[in-house]
Amino acid sequence: MSPEDVRDITFSLALMSKNAYDEAEVDAFLDRIEATLRGEDSLTARDLREVAFTHPGLGRRGYTKDEVDKFLDQAAAALEAR
Repeated sequence: MSPEDVRDITFSLALMSKNAYDEAEVDAFLDRIEATLRGEDSLTARDLREVAFTHPGLGRRGYTKDEVDKFLDQAAAALEAR
């Protein structure tokens, strides 16, 4: 996985906020993953597996949990393989 793969990832918006993660939190964490892959941060695979995001506020949509979780699992595996 390259830093560009992280930068270019897109997630669907969930229809219900209970099935979603706050977009800003996820985007900020993706920035850290990208920086880690560039050698500019120090996230570990464990950090990726243990991160917790909040739900978007009532009436707001966010990124679909399943898509984000699947990507984080792939990114964690990539960090372990380095």
